[in-house]
Amino acid sequence: MRKIAIAGAGGFSKEVCLTISDINKQDCQWDFIGFFDDNVPEGKFFTDFRVLGTINDLNQIGEETDVVIAAGKSNNILSILQKLSFDKLNFPNLFHPSCQSLHFESLVIGKGNIIQSFSSLSADNKIGNYNVFNAGVRVGHDTIIGNYNTFATSTLISGGVEIGDQNDFGMNSGILQYKKVGNRNVIAPMSILFKSIKDDGHYMGVPAMSTGV
Repeated sequence: MRKIAIAGAGGFSKEVCLTISDINKQDCQWDFIGFFDDNVPEGKFFTDFRVLGTINDLNQIGEETDVVIAAGKSNNILSILQKLSFDKLNFPNLFHPSCQSLHFESLVIGKGNIIQSFSSLSADNKIGNYNVFNAGVRVGHDTIIGNYNTFATSTLISGGVEIGDQNDFGMNSGILQYKKVGNRNVIAPMSILFKSIKDDGHYMGVPAMSTGV
């Protein structure tokens, strides 16, 4: 088995820990060693697992280790990633056993992605790096997703959508088919995008409108 650690020690990291456990129940892939976080003191954190130190302590591990960045917002993913040394650290994709890919053969995916329970991917999806798909996210056919995006529980992404980098989609949000999303946008919970949007916006409502923030 390969050693695996979680970078980040918050509520979402507990869910990621459970995903690793569920994967191991089906196929024992990883020896989970614990959590690393700059803002949580060392010691017992979740079940029998501990916070073992800071992100820099994780960098000092002397053997190859898989790492999952467990952060629920795009800026936190980037903040942690920028602190990590890549010499002996690898960033696997994490697929919960209950998630579905309707056509895994056509899936193109990078590294460091987390796909949580009961999420689904469709045909001809292209996904970049370090994206978080929380529980029950649905991704339609021919969708292209960039890097460092987060999709909260039950986000719905229709077919043919293109999403850039560093976007945060709130719980039960969605986007209609063949629309485009730029970079660094926030889509509020329960909001639905009916049109394409550019960069650095905050959107809310049905249909989702810019809040001017």
